[in-house]
Amino acid sequence: MPSRWQERAWPEASPGDDGRLVFETDVELGQELRQAARARGQLPEALAADLIARGLEHEARRSRAEAVLGALTRRELQVASLAADGRTNRQIAEALVVSPETVKTHIAHVLQKLGVRSKADLRVFVLDLELREPESLPGSEGEMLPGGNGGR
Repeated sequence: MPSRWQERAWPEASPGDDGRLVFETDVELGQELRQAARARGQLPEALAADLIARGLEHEARRSRAEAVLGALTRRELQVASLAADGRTNRQIAEALVVSPETVKTHIAHVLQKLGVRSKADLRVFVLDLELREPESLPGSEGEMLPGGNGGR
């Protein structure tokens, strides 16, 4: 799908460049932006700058989170996926054919590595990655877990 934005600026900032970029949008996106700006009492340019800044912040958080997820083992990813999906330790143990104590250990490692305090925080962490479903964590995607249907 072609981008709805087309940058019309130099690819690299030149010395003395003030950082401004000029974008062209398709008609529909331009209308949506103007309508949203009017609803907020802002200029379209100000709203566009705000949305781009927020999008860049979100992408930086997402990139950092995905790097942290890369530190998890395959089994930790599976456990994290099921825990983020709301499963209890006993349910996770049954799905992965391990003991609940093993699940408890994996959960502790996952929480420590991700810097979150609880399974509820883990779910928020996963949802912040904008993954449609917690089971789509890297490494658990499309995997069939024993006794389950891909983690669900």
